[in-house]
Amino acid sequence: MILFNMATELPNYLNENFFKTALEDGLHDESVDIKKIILSDNNSGGGENYCSKIYRAKALYRSSKTQLDKELALIVKSIAITPATQCLEDFAVYLREKIFYFDALGKLEMLIGDNTKFGAKCFYSTCEPMQTIVFDDLTQYGYRLASRQDGLDEGHCKVTLEKLGKFHAASMVMAHQDPFIRDHFKTGMLDEHYIRTSERFVDFMTLQLRTLANLVATWGEDYKEITEKLHKHCDNITENLVKTGQAKPNEITVLNHGDLWVNNFMFKYDECNKKKPIDVVFVDFQHSFFGSPGCDINFFLNSSVQLNVLMKCRDSLIESYYAAFRESLQRMQFEKIPTLEDMKTEITSRELYGFFASYSFLPMIAMRKEDSYDINLETLASKEFATKKVKLMFSSNHRTTDTLRYTLKRFNELGTLD
Repeated sequence: MILFNMATELPNYLNENFFKTALEDGLHDESVDIKKIILSDNNSGGGENYCSKIYRAKALYRSSKTQLDKELALIVKSIAITPATQCLEDFAVYLREKIFYFDALGKLEMLIGDNTKFGAKCFYSTCEPMQTIVFDDLTQYGYRLASRQDGLDEGHCKVTLEKLGKFHAASMVMAHQDPFIRDHFKTGMLDEHYIRTSERFVDFMTLQLRTLANLVATWGEDYKEITEKLHKHCDNITENLVKTGQAKPNEITVLNHGDLWVNNFMFKYDECNKKKPIDVVFVDFQHSFFGSPGCDINFFLNSSVQLNVLMKCRDSLIESYYAAFRESLQRMQFEKIPTLEDMKTEITSRELYGFFASYSFLPMIAMRKEDSYDINLETLASKEFATKKVKLMFSSNHRTTDTLRYTLKRFNELGTLD
């Protein structure tokens, strides 16, 4: 076995034994002979990944089943718990994602029953020496990321929301058949206990919203009322964040992805038209929770969609989502299928979730790479650094301010800011 490290510094635990165990677990093979591993660091900055360390591996191995040499590309995601990343431990993101991949993903794909793929295959997970999960690398099958700076056009949005409709539908059936599965996915990133006990989280949300309010104050008389409402919302941000994440009585309940932004989708494209997406697979299920589908939909629309699409195609995109949702439930012979009006009411009732995404995620997502290369949980622990970067977030890409000029007026008209 030869181990090539295509980076300056890689963790010692990513060795031959690690990959042997990962492949044997993932392939259900009693004995895998590792021939070669090419390992590279995928943590190049640019704001593409904020919470985990990502490594790519290409494994050449021989399976005891076939006695043939094969090659496989893998993604290794590790989370080292430090004072700066303690929030990830508080959220139990590793455990939640592990349970999703090993207990939920297979059930969801089996229920939908049409060879739909919702997530990458998970090969292996371990807590030693740090929380680590190994996945199939989707790029080897032609999947790739879209541009977070540009946002998604109508075609990408339609493919994504249709897949989300199927995912939500399958999760409703799964929860009906196995109600206890809900116990593993009770809360997402807006967990009430976490909000009330994490000073750092609330401080950062306050910094983002206060920075936005101060910026909007410079936009003229048309935004004076909105500025006042933003400051008022910020003054009571803890209770407003709790309200945003709280379940509502009698709401439609699905398994939300919980972190539905551009870099958590990988697209496959038409062979004859490389710009036309034909499929999408979701990644990163660390914040998945059972709740209103309006949470996922509003988060997506306010974090990841190009402004012209958001302005002109919102209703048609929701209808595309619903058509896939309804058709999937019908095919799975689910009896109580919500109507389109039920779904629209659900989405409207969760506009506050979209507002949360618009001030806390969109500005960071849309940042230019040269402005965001050094942003991660460790660097944001510095208040001075965070203050400087949050101010830059709202000026780095005109898409952010252009979108917020539109969405803030819409939120105000809907009463979301009241």
